[in-house]
Amino acid sequence: MHAALAMSQILLALLLPADDDNGASRWGDSWVAYGTHDGRRPGSAGSGRNGGGGGSLSNCHTIPGANGITYIQCDAGAAGQQNVFQGVVPGDPAAPTITPDMLMQEALRQLTPPAPTVATAPPRGRDGYVGLRHYFWAERDQWRSISKRATAGPVWAEVTATPTTLVFDPGAGQASISCKGPGTPYDQSRSPDSQTSNCWHSFTRSSAGLPGSQYTVTVSVVWTASWVGSGGAGGPLAPITTSATFLLRIAEGQALIQRSA
Repeated sequence: MHAALAMSQILLALLLPADDDNGASRWGDSWVAYGTHDGRRPGSAGSGRNGGGGGSLSNCHTIPGANGITYIQCDAGAAGQQNVFQGVVPGDPAAPTITPDMLMQEALRQLTPPAPTVATAPPRGRDGYVGLRHYFWAERDQWRSISKRATAGPVWAEVTATPTTLVFDPGAGQASISCKGPGTPYDQSRSPDSQTSNCWHSFTRSSAGLPGSQYTVTVSVVWTASWVGSGGAGGPLAPITTSATFLLRIAEGQALIQRSA
């Protein structure tokens, strides 16, 4: 273990906040972990030092440091109220084991799917009308899988998220519409009834009387997520949802009635 780590319990407890989530700080030409330093291996049971609660360590992940040192940060105590750190020095046989699952958590934190960019027809900025279809679709360059990989020596994990479902929430208590896939861009050369997209909503009342006389619409993309790692590790992860909101003005269409003489 790096020599500076032994000093962190005494000095850094006085100089640095114990609940900081950054996990490591400069100390001369090297790095030290701070918060609570505990000699236990991640996942083992016991009581934390410096007043921390007991229980197993959880939510372990790695933090890259200088000089080839990787830090393992875990939550300690029944409620995860205390941070615990260990420094992993390359080639140290006594170093704690970094698992693919720890690196999966790190890669998942780094994976940030973008907020959806959505087009509509009629386009935003122009009024839609009660009873007419309002089409929506996601921009194609966003509808692709994204991945993040985290490594520590020979151990690695990679998380992949793939957009699968587009959800349109019209607001004002109306039911949401879900579409598999990104939707189909509206074709201005064709009539509304001949459009093939199933991503559309027909407003049943105008936006008059709503704040700003507009609907607050939320569009979300649901991403399925999974991971793979060294040693055959991997599996499905909880879906990820990204959202964006915008305003739509919906007007009442005025019918023209012609009376015969």
